[in-house]
Amino acid sequence: MAGDTSNARLWANADFWVADSLATPNPADANTAFGAGWNMVGLLDGDDGFPESRDEDTNDYFAWGGDIVRSSRTHFKATKKVTVLEDNPTTRALIWPGSTSTAIVVPRPVPIKCAWETRDPDAGIVYRKITAGHAIVTVDGDVDQNETDLQKITLAAVIYPDTSTSPATLYVQQTSLAVASLALAPATKALTVGQIGSIVATATLSDSSTRDVTLHPSTVWASSAPAKAGVQYGYVTGASAGTATITATYMGQSGTCAVTVS
Repeated sequence: MAGDTSNARLWANADFWVADSLATPNPADANTAFGAGWNMVGLLDGDDGFPESRDEDTNDYFAWGGDIVRSSRTHFKATKKVTVLEDNPTTRALIWPGSTSTAIVVPRPVPIKCAWETRDPDAGIVYRKITAGHAIVTVDGDVDQNETDLQKITLAAVIYPDTSTSPATLYVQQTSLAVASLALAPATKALTVGQIGSIVATATLSDSSTRDVTLHPSTVWASSAPAKAGVQYGYVTGASAGTATITATYMGQSGTCAVTVS
C-alpha cells in the first residue's frame, strides 16, 4: 500500500470556542489552553463535523481559437459550520445575539472570534484554526425542539479575513507538531530583469518530518528590496539589476534566499 498511514487522521475529539472581544489573545500554541475571554460552546455533533465551503466568482478568458489564456477570481467567501448540541449561555448568545434571559430580540449578529480544534488522540496531534480577522455567526436552518431527538442547531460562520496582510489571512493555524526550522531552496538564485523563478519552502517539524509549505496560507513571503526582486507565493520576479533577500516565515520559523538580478 502506497502512502504513509501515520499521516492519516481520525479526528476523534473536537471543540468549538468563541470570544466576544476581537482583542482576546490567541493561545500561544496548540499545546496551550484557551485563556480568559474564550468560551467553549460545549457538546458538538461529530457526524456533522466542521464542514467548510469556499465560494468565489471565476471568469475565464479565451484567445481567438478557443484556448484559455487568463482567469480572474473575485468575491471569495469562506463559511465554516458546526452543529451544537448544548443549550447554554454561550450557544444561546450565538443563536439569539443581543437577547437577554427575559427577552428574545431580533438577532443582530456582531463580529466575534472563533476557533475550531480537532484532536487525533492516537497520533497525539492537536490542530486549530482561529479566525485571523473575525466571523459573523448565524443559524443555518431551523431551530427544532421535540421529544424524540436531541436539540441540534447548526451554526454557520462567515469568515472575514485579516486584510492587513497580503494576501489577506483567513485563519491563524496551530498544530501540536512544532516547526523546528524552515529552509528555502535554492539558497541563492540568479535572475535577469523580467525573469520569474521559483523558490520552495520546506518546514522541518519537531518529529523530524518535512512538509512543503510554499503555498501554505500561513507562509508569509517578503523581499528586502521589492524594487530589485519581488516575491509572491514563492515566485520571484527580477525587477531591476541588484540584490535582494527573499524571506519566508511559517509558524514562527524563517528561511532566506539571496537573489541577484542582472
